[in-house]
Amino acid sequence: MNIKKYKQVRVAILLFLGAIIVISVIADSYMLSAITIFIGLLFLILVRSKTKITIDEREITIREKAAQMTYAIFAPTIGIGAFLLLFPGNSGLSVFSNGEWTYVESLGMVLAYLALFLIALYAISYHFLNKKYGGGNEE
Repeated sequence: MNIKKYKQVRVAILLFLGAIIVISVIADSYMLSAITIFIGLLFLILVRSKTKITIDEREITIREKAAQMTYAIFAPTIGIGAFLLLFPGNSGLSVFSNGEWTYVESLGMVLAYLALFLIALYAISYHFLNKKYGGGNEE
């Protein structure tokens, strides 16, 4: 089975499973929905195992560049967002400090922790992959 045929079969399976799930939810049969999801995932895994999917160097390079660009955009965005949501509350300079928008500081804290987690995850994965693929120790 080639990739085009696999995509067609996958769409057909997902449409059929979606219809069964919608009907079972309407009928308040949540067990049928859960079983349908499990069997559908199992069937999709079996169909995918029979498909010859090849990934060339171009595809790998595109994925690497997309991941780098995503990190380069997302990490500073949530860091700046966290700073903007945390800074005005402490200085008393904005409407956020009047107590009307108290959840904004909590949102800023969540974004700050997410930014730190993302940076730590990147550093750990970079260190691991650098050692795995023979990076030098001079860095």
